[in-house]
Amino acid sequence: MSDIETWRALLSGRNTDEVVTKALVRDVPLPGGAGTMALITLDNGFDHTKPNTFGPHGLFALEEALSEIAARTDLAAVGVTGKPFIFAVGADLKGAAAVASREEAEAIGALGHHVFRRLGELPVPTFAFVNGAAMGGGLEIALHCAYRTISSGVPAVALPECFLGLVPGWGGTQLLPRLIGPANAIKLIIENPLSQNRMIKGADAYKLGVADAMFEPADFLEESLRWAARVVKGEVTVERQEHDGWDKAVADARFLVDMKLRGASPAPYRALDLIALAATASRDEGFAAETQALADLLMGDELRAGLYSFDLVQRRAKR
Repeated sequence: MSDIETWRALLSGRNTDEVVTKALVRDVPLPGGAGTMALITLDNGFDHTKPNTFGPHGLFALEEALSEIAARTDLAAVGVTGKPFIFAVGADLKGAAAVASREEAEAIGALGHHVFRRLGELPVPTFAFVNGAAMGGGLEIALHCAYRTISSGVPAVALPECFLGLVPGWGGTQLLPRLIGPANAIKLIIENPLSQNRMIKGADAYKLGVADAMFEPADFLEESLRWAARVVKGEVTVERQEHDGWDKAVADARFLVDMKLRGASPAPYRALDLIALAATASRDEGFAAETQALADLLMGDELRAGLYSFDLVQRRAKR
């Protein structure tokens, strides 16, 4: 069996109450005769009060959509955006709490990497149009795209995994430091989660370099499509910086984590190790290390306690 068939056999029968985030694909003509974009809209069928999340079934749905897109030869670009007010907010935490074996934990990490990285490895340019809240795996899927735009009205951009006892396990620890530098990435991956799960707004994410362009909410998608067309036609070139200072950034962050935690929680330390690895590792090596770290933490008591606490203060308290 192929990897995707193995993961499907292992994961499809679990978490049957998952609210599946579908990948709805439509063709959009890019302005100025730049060609056709296949635009994926992530939508779980509910309003903004139930955000898009990714469980196994949602990842398989996105995989199928990307397979259909990859088979086409008439596309100039591929884009991904969210439903109104919500881009995507990451993994299905109810499903994460139900992981019963290390084999399942590794499969979830590997499946997420496989599906998301396809966006960055398509033969045409890929764009994330971040129209709403983007957290965890939602931010990671955007990072896998070649280019990103963001709405100035986005209220929350974050990688909150360390707050819960996890690490960004679908590319975040490898892609974000290379994009915005290790020191800035550490703020989003470690410092903000350890500061009462602080989040940043769309304008802040743009200033950090997470997004390549920012537009107002009223005409965000239209302006994003115009910008994407200019990139496709070669009228706009996005420069990517090389970043240094990895050792100092990681050492400074390790001191901060020690001061806050005294070694009590493994997740921030694993995240720091992964960020340090991103300085030299290939994409395959970095993603494999993320999968192993994710599997270790998914099977640990710290995560179970963190998910229980989060559920207690977020969902049950509201009821």
